[in-house]
Amino acid sequence: MPKFASSRRSLLLAAALAAAAPLAALAQEAKPVRVLSNWFAQPDQGGYWQAQQDKLGKEAGIQIAVQQGGPKIQTIPQVASGQAEFGIANADDVLLARQRGAPVKAVFVHLDYVPYDLVYHKNPAVKSITDLQGRPFAVSLGFAYWEWLKKHFQLKPGREMPVTGDLSLFRNDPQMVQQGLSLYLPARMKGAGIEVDQFKVAQLGYRPYYVLFTTDEMIQKNPQVVKATVAAVQKGWAAFMAKPDAIKPYLLGLNQQITSDVYDSAVRDMADGMVPKDAGKIGCMNDARWKELAEQLRSVNFLPAGFDEKQAYDRSFVPGC
Repeated sequence: MPKFASSRRSLLLAAALAAAAPLAALAQEAKPVRVLSNWFAQPDQGGYWQAQQDKLGKEAGIQIAVQQGGPKIQTIPQVASGQAEFGIANADDVLLARQRGAPVKAVFVHLDYVPYDLVYHKNPAVKSITDLQGRPFAVSLGFAYWEWLKKHFQLKPGREMPVTGDLSLFRNDPQMVQQGLSLYLPARMKGAGIEVDQFKVAQLGYRPYYVLFTTDEMIQKNPQVVKATVAAVQKGWAAFMAKPDAIKPYLLGLNQQITSDVYDSAVRDMADGMVPKDAGKIGCMNDARWKELAEQLRSVNFLPAGFDEKQAYDRSFVPGC
């Protein structure tokens, strides 16, 4: 082999390696950003999973890594202790945690309200929530929304019990009222052959945001990571709502309790007022809603009068709100 040919090949190889080096460095620099979900994979988390699948944020040096939640997951204490950089939670839980000293703040809203509902056996005589007086209720005992409903509507249950995922107790008691999420529980009941109706808690006046939160330390020490993460998940939510079927097989594979019909129904409900149609407004929050929520929590003695709700959120990471 001629010496000059070998030298030429060496030079070409060196040039190729030099050109590839910046790309390899970028790939190595991508920082995994863990987002801890509060339940198993389902459509109300869709934009986060979409951001992970599409590798959104890569150009900013981050890699979204969604972690499934479940019954043993408590996102606020786990994020506060450093087990993940971000978590999903209800705005009222973030407020209460902040008041108790947890250094957490909401930075992004993915649903305009937590879709709590109270489901009851279909009955044309039931016109308002007060028509459910004296019935047994299966609910999350002690939750803020439940205490507010009881006080605001002077609702007096005949009995309160912890809610479970078992539908048999509800099926066998025509008087029972059961808490769930409006995106899923009525559809599950229908699939089980149970005719039901519901009161959506947000329509009754209690409507905490569904949020992405992080810690004070992340905001103070890594504001660019927070900014990049919020930008990535905003794009993820826009992409998910535009084409929800794209990631549907993946999410159904992760959570086989969600059927195809329930998935489709949930996405339709989310598109109907829970997620802004303007992609640039996805993630936005406003002071008035946080103030409203804080006042509701004060009305049931969950928050002290002097607590400033602005400690619990940071609106600066979603531009144009």
